[in-house]
Amino acid sequence: MSMAVAGCGGGARGEEPKATPSCPTTVPKPTVKIAPSTIYLNIVNAGNQNGAAGRASKQLGWRGFHVLETKSQSLMDDRPVPKAAEIRYGKGGLQIALTLATQVKNPVLTEDDRSNPTVDLVIGDAFGLVPLPPTPAKDVQINVYNTTYRAGLSGQVAAAMRARGFQILSNDNDPRRRFLPNDVAYIISGERGEPAARRVALQLKGAKLQQDGRQDNTVDVVIGNHYTALVPTAQATPAPTPTVPRPPGC
Repeated sequence: MSMAVAGCGGGARGEEPKATPSCPTTVPKPTVKIAPSTIYLNIVNAGNQNGAAGRASKQLGWRGFHVLETKSQSLMDDRPVPKAAEIRYGKGGLQIALTLATQVKNPVLTEDDRSNPTVDLVIGDAFGLVPLPPTPAKDVQINVYNTTYRAGLSGQVAAAMRARGFQILSNDNDPRRRFLPNDVAYIISGERGEPAARRVALQLKGAKLQQDGRQDNTVDVVIGNHYTALVPTAQATPAPTPTVPRPPGC
């Protein structure tokens, strides 16, 4: 089993690793479909970024995975520290590990002697999750706010967005009374709603993305003076997912 110690709230190790960092190799796609909700993992911070395990736990929880514990790798553990991420799994757990690997940039997979179906996600300083694709329009919940003097604009934009399949929660004059004389729109979400905000941003050319502290995945569309119309539907489609670069030094 992994030699990791609990505690530290997912903090950094505090010393340089004793072993040579490992670099990623090509990881195949899983051949068995496994739901994230059936995968239980521990997250082990082997790098030097305080709180990295806690942040990863929150983000993977949003993606449906069950995080059992966040840990810091023991200084007595002399196994190589990954540049980005290592997924440790036991006998019979390969498909579970491969499913988790689809969410992680540049992972290395290692089989160990554990006998249970859990996995350890060991994260290094170049750790990152693969970005989620923009949320489908039917799953995006929007508030539309008008900051301009154009009466009824929020209703017009809301109707146009609804026609494209978005869920409209409300539309009104901006309750915060912002003034956006030089902007098309601000698209505001919390961290969890970032994929939904990117889907909305495809509809308004020149709109600016901004995050606030909300915990849900709702999105506010705050219309500014430079708004004229939504982009044509054919142009409001997600771009292909970019290739993930290898971490420095690999």
